[in-house]
Amino acid sequence: MTQKSSIFKSLLTQKIIRTIKNYLSELPDGVKEYELLTYLDKRGFFKNLPVSEGTSLQLFQKHFLLFHILYSINIELVEDNKGSLQITPLSIKKLDPVEESNQIGEVDTLSEYYLDLDNLMKANEDNVNELLDKFWEHYLKNDRRGDALKVLGLSDPVSDREITRHYRKLASVHHPDKGGDKNKIQEINEAYAVLIKV
Repeated sequence: MTQKSSIFKSLLTQKIIRTIKNYLSELPDGVKEYELLTYLDKRGFFKNLPVSEGTSLQLFQKHFLLFHILYSINIELVEDNKGSLQITPLSIKKLDPVEESNQIGEVDTLSEYYLDLDNLMKANEDNVNELLDKFWEHYLKNDRRGDALKVLGLSDPVSDREITRHYRKLASVHHPDKGGDKNKIQEINEAYAVLIKV
């Protein structure tokens, strides 16, 4: 066992698991990941992480350890038929048990990733920064798409064909040669350019 591996395993104590369970039980409406990490940080649970404070890698390690614990708690709850956890960065909360025949939804494919501590061991500053770059690129791309669709008066799900048809209709109405506003047609053209690149 490497030194890094033993540090990570030493952080996965019953004390932190109990603390998280108690905290979630006090907040039936759930909590955001950031709030839970802040709560745990103030109690010193992450003080022994093997990287410098404030780095992307340290933030990733905190996130990974928290999600590892949350998915472990989720498995325990489901196996004991005591409910489950909703686990997303914006909402972590305990859900009531449901009858097996009424249980619907997709399996959380991220659980395998977070339950495998080797994924944490392999993480370094470079690949964490690469992951963050990809996340923001995807996020901003989707954000720009949403804004562009609003300009055209559309919303997802919508096909490229429908976008083009609606764009042509708006362009003909707002074209300056037909009495339209120059700024409005420019906005419509820019929105269409974003959407056909997506």
